[in-house]
Formats: sequence, C-alpha cells, structure tokens
Amino acid sequence: MKDFDTSNSLFILTEQQVEQFKQLEHFEYFFHLIRHDFTHLSFAKDSVSDVWIYFYFEEEPVINSEYALIFLLRNFILNEILVSSKLKRLKKTTVGSYMNALMASVMTVNLFLDLLRDVLESLSKEQYDLYMKFENSSKQLFNDRFYEYEHYPKKLVQIETIIIKDLRQYLEENAAIYNNFKQKVIRFMDQFSIIKRELYEPLSLEK
Repeated sequence: MKDFDTSNSLFILTEQQVEQFKQLEHFEYFFHLIRHDFTHLSFAKDSVSDVWIYFYFEEEPVINSEYALIFLLRNFILNEILVSSKLKRLKKTTVGSYMNALMASVMTVNLFLDLLRDVLESLSKEQYDLYMKFENSSKQLFNDRFYEYEHYPKKLVQIETIIIKDLRQYLEENAAIYNNFKQKVIRFMDQFSIIKRELYEPLSLEK
C-alpha cells in the first residue's frame, strides 16, 4: 500500500488527524496481515484504514455521509464495529498507539473477511466478476459520464446491496459464531499488548 491517502476515508478528518494518518506509511507491514485471498482488494486495505481511525482516536471523527453511500460495504463493516460494545473495549489499549490500533484493525477486518468469503462465493459469476473489477466503488464510477454511457454505478450498488443483505442475514443467524469471533479478537489483543510491552519496555535489573 504505497499511498496512505485520506481522500477515500469514511471519516471527515481534521488537518492534525490527516497528518497522524499519513504516519501509517511507517507501519505498512501490518497490511500484509490481511487475509491472503483479500490482500489484492483495495476494499480490504481501505477498511483497515477506516477501522484504524476508530481505534486510534479516542473520539472517532464524523462519518462522511456522501462516502458512506459510495463505499457501501466498507460503511456496513465500520458501523458493525462502531455499535459493538465488545470491540469498543479494545480502545482501552489502542487509543494513541499506532501498533495496537493497527493490529486491532487488521484482526477485526479479517473477522469480517472470513465471514464475507462465503457470501462472495454465492454470487453469480457475472456479479462476482463485476464486483472484483470495481470492488472499492471507485469515486470515478459516480462521474456523470458513467451515468450517460454505462450502467454503473447502479449495477455495482445492486451487487453490494445483495452482499450486505446476505452478510447481515448471516450475522443474525450465526450470532453465537459472530460473538465468538469477536471474543477471539479481544483475547488476541490482550496477548498482543502483553507481548508488545515485554518486547519494547526497557528491562529493569533486579538488585
């Protein structure tokens, strides 16, 4: 991920927050922890950045309502995280920490990618191919020329609506599995915080 650009962020960021966001380029290696079969998707990488903002800042910025309508699936995942009291507990260790917030973001996004995998496989080949081609709902698709000459973004919006509907239904029907996945993320972050502290805090010599 060569360019950590905030122009696609689901949040409206202040100048100071933009500068803090740009520092993610020093932690690019965390993005290689995204599920291997999703690493080529801009949607997955941008989702990690979205969720990082939530975990890093004590008070999350305001969501950009226009982009929420463009990046439908990213917005759905982000909102699932925002309303989760379980995942909110992670902010005790992630606020102000680039590494903790990034690890929590990757683990949380991977949770949804694992659930999303089966949903994507249920699409028809035509729907799947179209979604893979324009999976990040590029803002260019909402240019006037696409309205005039193509069936975009309408087709893409329809496919994303199907994906979100199926994913929401899966979460409702498998609430126990969903909660178990979130609990695994919490347990992992507890261990990660301990290991990180042991690795990076200076050793004290006993007398």
